[in-house]
Amino acid sequence: MIKEVVIGTLCGAVVLTIGILIGHFGIKKNSAPSWVNDVSKDVDENLIKQFLSKVDTVQLQENLRELTKVPHMATSRGDEQTVQFVLKRWQDPESGLDKAWRQEYKVYLSFPNPDNPNKVTVVNQSNSVLFTVREREKPYSPDQEDPEVVQPFAAYSPPGNAMGKLVYANQGKPSDYHLLNQTIDLRGTIAITRYGGAGRGAKAINAAAFGVVGVLVYTDPLDINDGFMSDTNETYPHSWYLPPTGVERGSYNKDFGDLLTPYLAAKEETYRISPEDITGIPPIPTQPIGFEDAYRLICELDGKKAPDEWQGGFNCTYNFGGPGFKPTSSFNNSDVKLEIFNQGKILNSSNVMGVIRGSVEPDRYVIYGNHRDSWVHGAIDPSSGTAVMLEITRVLGRMVKQGKWRPRRSIIFGSWGAEEFGLIGSAEYTE
Repeated sequence: MIKEVVIGTLCGAVVLTIGILIGHFGIKKNSAPSWVNDVSKDVDENLIKQFLSKVDTVQLQENLRELTKVPHMATSRGDEQTVQFVLKRWQDPESGLDKAWRQEYKVYLSFPNPDNPNKVTVVNQSNSVLFTVREREKPYSPDQEDPEVVQPFAAYSPPGNAMGKLVYANQGKPSDYHLLNQTIDLRGTIAITRYGGAGRGAKAINAAAFGVVGVLVYTDPLDINDGFMSDTNETYPHSWYLPPTGVERGSYNKDFGDLLTPYLAAKEETYRISPEDITGIPPIPTQPIGFEDAYRLICELDGKKAPDEWQGGFNCTYNFGGPGFKPTSSFNNSDVKLEIFNQGKILNSSNVMGVIRGSVEPDRYVIYGNHRDSWVHGAIDPSSGTAVMLEITRVLGRMVKQGKWRPRRSIIFGSWGAEEFGLIGSAEYTE
């Protein structure tokens, strides 16, 4: 029995060895399909050098200049100009992509009413206005006086009127309101909060749980300006620091994508929920303001001194509020009044899409994208990124058109629309 097992094992080993030798010497080393060799190649350093040598900084500058000529908030006339500009570049016969097109979505956006601007005032007991917060920033150059520059507003804040005694609620976190509520009955008050610590919309959502009826949001100079406040020699136009009347616009919703079509692409035929069923947006009127006006309001507040970590860049003590203002203030016994006229609209928003097809694995792809819309002119956010993306596609597109290069996998380029309202363009593309 043992003899047969040994002989069988030896025979099997001999057959296996012969098979290996036949495979080794009988199959040509270069007989694999060409695509296998292509896939196994590493990055071609010469290609990278060639690419970088073609990047033109003057072209980058011209891209940025063209993209920022006019304000281009999502769905505005300026936005459409940027759609046409990007589409023309990506369809250029000499340096464009293999294919480029615009992709339309019908999305729910929020805007201030241009005929009835939002207002924030301090009013006395007879409803006389003692102080009015700026409706628009101070212009420093002619382009900032463009009528298409949208009034500062909190996108998706509901319309409505709110009036009450002012309190300072730090960053509007739940812990901030909880601490404040131990000293002051917050029901019926207006809270002023600074950016940071909690999302924009969360500041108002958190406030409503404590009975606050309206929220103001401002950027504290300690948080963004290293404490500098003066536009005569410290802030813009003398530096990059935010000027006193500057207001950070933004979306006050916490969810991404079109709010009426969650988890579905917002096409013409898509089912939409009712705007009243949207969650994650402020339930009470909300408005952003500049720190010039916030300084006036906060430094007049009565009440206990706020904790050290609540103190900011103003040269005064930040108090909780009485609620309301100091007896020595000209605002004594006065209320802060919010009149918000924001309106929701379903409008067409465009992504601009382009593709360079892959030579080996075209059904696998890399996505390279950047949003295109901005709240105003958008020189840094987002147009600096779009200017770079357009130069990348110009260089790569020319190399493809000239037959000098093609990627192994496809590259999809996306110029997303309506990002500022909550990553809408990219979310709808994904959905």
